[in-house]
Amino acid sequence: MKKLKNYSMLCTAILSLFILITSCSNEEVDEIISDESLVDSKDDLELDDDPELKAAWKVFEISDFYIETSWLSGENSRSTSSFSSTSIDNESWYDKDSNGYYTMKSLKTDGNRSEWKEKNQSSLYSGKKMTYLAKVESIPENGVTIAQVHNRGNGVNRPWLRVYIDDDRKIKIKVTTNNPSNSSGTYKTFTGGTYSQGSNYILSITYLGNKATVKVKKTNGTVLIEETITPTSSWNNYSNTYYFKAGVYTEGDDKQPKITFRYFYFDD
Repeated sequence: MKKLKNYSMLCTAILSLFILITSCSNEEVDEIISDESLVDSKDDLELDDDPELKAAWKVFEISDFYIETSWLSGENSRSTSSFSSTSIDNESWYDKDSNGYYTMKSLKTDGNRSEWKEKNQSSLYSGKKMTYLAKVESIPENGVTIAQVHNRGNGVNRPWLRVYIDDDRKIKIKVTTNNPSNSSGTYKTFTGGTYSQGSNYILSITYLGNKATVKVKKTNGTVLIEETITPTSSWNNYSNTYYFKAGVYTEGDDKQPKITFRYFYFDD
């Protein structure tokens, strides 16, 4: 009789969870499946039917990256410090939490950042890819950059492209079109869909054939933005020195941005 009662209670719990999930919006479902108590393995992610997500469940390929932050320099300085991404932990700005996810925070004033930066540099022909699943839980008033393709060429003053959540909460890509060594930049901007703070998204940037394809989508498969971008001739002198960045780089002054990664996969 006791076993029957327990079985009945289990069935009731499962039915209640089913009703909750089917009655929620896509963004609410994102929040449900992000709860570690409900998601035990990649096999439980039927709602996130994405090959990259399933293949890289709870994998963090960060050994090719180091962590850089301006947290230690104070609000009014952009001076950064660099650390091993795999050996530092339990910091207010960089922490691997109890679920095994990585969280980064940045100071709130404009220009501060905490980011993973690729150690190596290469040509866009090299055929490499960065993919991650994350959610941004705090967004400054003027937005926050969440990924970049930067360049270590001599005299480079700005990234080639950056992916960011703007002040209107649209996902955007800004591309530098003039010579990056100039004192000021000219840009082309691509505008995508609206991002809901705290919801999960998948971002990927792929090098292939002197181009970079940037894609951001919700975990239900809805694409927020997708663009394939070729550098202008102004970048010809810097063609072999590109590298990836991911994290939070604040564009505002009112709050500390925060991002939590559920996986980060790098393939070179």
